[in-house]
Amino acid sequence: MVSGLKIALCGYLGSGCTEVAEILAGKFGLEIINTSRILTMIKDFESLSRSGEVDIDLLIKNKLDEILQRDNIIVEGRSAFFLLDRKDLIKIFLNASFEERVRHVASRRGIPVDEARDDIERSDRDRNSIVQRFFKKDSVDPTDFDFTIKTNMKTFAKIADIIADVIKGFSSIQQY
Repeated sequence: MVSGLKIALCGYLGSGCTEVAEILAGKFGLEIINTSRILTMIKDFESLSRSGEVDIDLLIKNKLDEILQRDNIIVEGRSAFFLLDRKDLIKIFLNASFEERVRHVASRRGIPVDEARDDIERSDRDRNSIVQRFFKKDSVDPTDFDFTIKTNMKTFAKIADIIADVIKGFSSIQQY
């Protein structure tokens, strides 16, 4: 068992971050953190929004800094994009074709393909805006990650197995 792990599992909506994070959490005993979980951890929205406006992205980023003081954490999906500048974790990017992501989201949510396509386009713009706002980059850069994997045509279990092997390799050379 690898201890002290901190992983950022980034990917665009429909790439499989949630499913792969769940499998990796089981393999390594990790706590899963995502945007929904972070928002439930923020207790006092009222005091944070006295002016009537709340910068949710900044709240999420700040909460992640607090959470990552602990070990054995995997941050997945949208929230992981806030961690691209951190050096104290393993950063992994899951990549899938747009059409594969549309099929996955439609199936997982039980929604029409056109609705899934709209959701993905909106989500892609949102995640890219995080990269632009917080890191002054136009788009996701593969060099921001320790490892990238194309998820098309692979099961989530297979992807998790590949990533687990990579993580074990990283931990054996202590480079994260």
